[in-house]
Amino acid sequence: MVETLLTQIVESGICWIILLVALVCYQQLFSLLMSPVALGENGKDITPTLITVMPLLGLLGTIMGLLNSFVALQTGATGTDLFSQGISEALLTTQLGLLCAIPAWTIHGMLVSRHNRQGLVNGE
Repeated sequence: MVETLLTQIVESGICWIILLVALVCYQQLFSLLMSPVALGENGKDITPTLITVMPLLGLLGTIMGLLNSFVALQTGATGTDLFSQGISEALLTTQLGLLCAIPAWTIHGMLVSRHNRQGLVNGE
């Protein structure tokens, strides 16, 4: 089962894009966590945008997977293999987008809260 899941992730272009966006997002979050520069001070914080994009890419993968299922039905494919493969792709991309975005939302919220508390303590 794990091998099948990894194979699906490796073969899906949308999964690769989600993972790439997640990598950049978590790198940004890590640098915000470790840097002494205040959050959003440099005006280049693209992290919220990256976090928002991940579940949207998952939704795009869902639509593409469902379209693949409907194309399989339309072409008269027999058996459930082609149909279930599209449904599996749809669910996988949705799950991956959410699994990458939810922790990022949480970490970013924690950083914003910490930044706001520090601003109140410092009298800003």
